Amino acid sequence: MKGDGRCLKLFLALLILFLQNVKGGEVGHNHSQSHSLKDAKVTVRCIERERQALLAFKRGLVDRFNQLSTWGSEAEKQDCCRWEGVYCSNQTGHVIQLDLGYSFLDEMFQLDVRYSFLDEMIQLDYHGYAFQGKMISPKLIELQHLQYLDLSLINFNDGSQIPDFIGSLTNLRYLNLSFCYFIGPIPSSFRNLTQLQHLDLAYNWLQAENLNWLPALSSLTYLDLTQIDFNGSRIPDFIGSLTNLRNLSLNSCNFSGPIPSSFENLTQLQNLDLSYNQLQPENLNCLSALSSLTDLDLSGNFNGSQIPDFIGSLTNLRNLRLRSCHFIGPIPSSFGNLTQLQNLDLSYNQLQPENLNWLPALSSLTVLGLSGSFDGSQIPDFIGSLTNLRNLRLRSCHFIGPIPTSFGNLTQLQNLDLSNNHLQPENLNWLPALSSLMDLDLSGNNLSTVFDWPEAVLNKLPKLVKLTLVNCSLPPPPTPILSTTLYKTNSSTSLAYVDLSNNHLTSSIFLWLSNYNTSLVALDLSNNNLASFNPDFTRNMSSFAYLDLSINNLTGFIPDFIGNMSSVVSLDLSDNQIEGANPNSFARLCNLQSLSLQRNHLSGQLSKFGKNT
Repeated sequence: MKGDGRCLKLFLALLILFLQNVKGGEVGHNHSQSHSLKDAKVTVRCIERERQALLAFKRGLVDRFNQLSTWGSEAEKQDCCRWEGVYCSNQTGHVIQLDLGYSFLDEMFQLDVRYSFLDEMIQLDYHGYAFQGKMISPKLIELQHLQYLDLSLINFNDGSQIPDFIGSLTNLRYLNLSFCYFIGPIPSSFRNLTQLQHLDLAYNWLQAENLNWLPALSSLTYLDLTQIDFNGSRIPDFIGSLTNLRNLSLNSCNFSGPIPSSFENLTQLQNLDLSYNQLQPENLNCLSALSSLTDLDLSGNFNGSQIPDFIGSLTNLRNLRLRSCHFIGPIPSSFGNLTQLQNLDLSYNQLQPENLNWLPALSSLTVLGLSGSFDGSQIPDFIGSLTNLRNLRLRSCHFIGPIPTSFGNLTQLQNLDLSNNHLQPENLNWLPALSSLMDLDLSGNNLSTVFDWPEAVLNKLPKLVKLTLVNCSLPPPPTPILSTTLYKTNSSTSLAYVDLSNNHLTSSIFLWLSNYNTSLVALDLSNNNLASFNPDFTRNMSSFAYLDLSINNLTGFIPDFIGNMSSVVSLDLSDNQIEGANPNSFARLCNLQSLSLQRNHLSGQLSKFGKNT
């Protein structure tokens, strides 16, 4: 589907709502540790100079959603120990924790939506979902007893640097400044934070001019420097001296050269992310000493080598990501030893499909990504034996022939992507067995003779949220079936995203979709043969945020009911034969940000709307 940053912002808002429903409550900044502190009975009031420091800090924020309504000078708000995000010692009354960060990214990763959405999310303007930061008041230095400081996702995008005085908060154990849009160097005063155990500076615009102070933080167990620019240098050898590390992320840091041999000293490391740098495959064997690893991500590195055999000896691995590493040749059979593996991503390499007989040994797998890694073979039937799979991605593998009927055994599958192959399935009778399926993408395969519109796809897939069938040679759904009572009463109510572009559909598809448009948020029917609008479909369109009907044969006037789409953000009617519409209909689209009417037969007052793109 087409889109822009504004649609992505809407998408993130919808995603947050989804997480709220899944988690059964608020998605926000109250960590489990915070709950335990807040729930404890507070018997002392806060200290006045610390209260004033917090109020000065608040004045440096734009609190668009009034999240700090409990902070104030009024009599009923005097006790800062009861303010949102503030936690005090029950013994001394000193503020020991300031937690204004957002934790929904971590919750998303736990729900395994990282691969689908992270690349889009990090491009978004986060101040729509957190505080806008004008400055960090230097009075914060008054909080000398502070042990926990989380300001993540507060947007300081006015060119602010990390304040040097943070290095004076020497009691800090936890510091999270991720997604704050800070620029410039990391203050060398951080060398004073010798009690720090958790340091997260990810997703800022920081430069690593001098990190020689980092070994002074010998208590660190968690270090995330994602997206800090090391300007093509090698990974500093001294990182291997931080032997207490359990979690290390150096994602997208512009490193080059080999991994330091000193990494073999990080024997307590459980999570290692070196993805998307320019690392060379030499000296990879130093990682073989890291037998405690449960998560390893080397994606986006190396060039032209084979997957190292020693990886199969890291038998504690739960998550292994080797995406886009330019690996060639076979996958080592030693991978059959990784029996605790839950997430395996080998997508976008140049692997050979031979010798995958070890794969059924990984019976704990819930996520398997092999997209873009093979060429010209059939889908192995034994993939259907991995019955714990929730997410299966086999996109752009040049697979040929049928889809194995053993896929009907994957009854826990939630996401299935077989798009952009050369599959010619003999039947899709196994598809209704996947009753947990939420996201289905069969795009770029020939489904013209096997796709049974209502019975196989929606009526028996009650949890389906996203359906993508682009360029599948789909014929129109048969009209007689559309009006049956069975179809009307058993249809899915969860369908939110549908992309049926580049097929051979006619206006009868509107009838097929008419039962779902109360839940639909995004619909792409571009490049079909629709010819006309249908009032049954457009009767209730208030939920729509995105609608693309471009490159069809729509003729005549746009009907007035187009104005019923009160939530629509993007509307594309370009490349049709539309002659006009009532401008008042478009005036009712109060949330519209993108409207495309180009290459129609418009004239007069309505033609100006087509320039709003």
